[in-house]
Amino acid sequence: MSKQAQRGFTLIELMVTVAILAILSGIAYPLYESQSRKGKRPDGVTMLEKVAQAEQRFFADNNTFTTTVTALPGITSATSPGGYYDITVAGDTSGIASSFVITAKAISGQADDACKKFILHSTGHRDGDPDRQTCWGK
Repeated sequence: MSKQAQRGFTLIELMVTVAILAILSGIAYPLYESQSRKGKRPDGVTMLEKVAQAEQRFFADNNTFTTTVTALPGITSATSPGGYYDITVAGDTSGIASSFVITAKAISGQADDACKKFILHSTGHRDGDPDRQTCWGK
């Protein structure tokens, strides 16, 4: 009677496989999270542009801009549609009567993104925190 070779994996082979998977996961997951946050940035940018357009309509009717986001036509919330950014409006250096600065600040899980704030001036100038390149890519 001859012994038949057993098939399967040894415990060492399984442990090496699990270790390799853990290392790959440790590298891949942070990259995935970073790209996921980057993919949510258009939520803030779109809201900034929508608020800027609403400010221009408000100015046409009232001959001044406003710092109250929800007072703008068509804007019902000071949070972006996806809930990733809070929107605020302030007067620019010459004051709210003639110019504005809109800021979209990352909130919740998006606050860990490399771009903390998108900033849009009434002149069309774009800024960001930490810098324009990181946030706007231009």
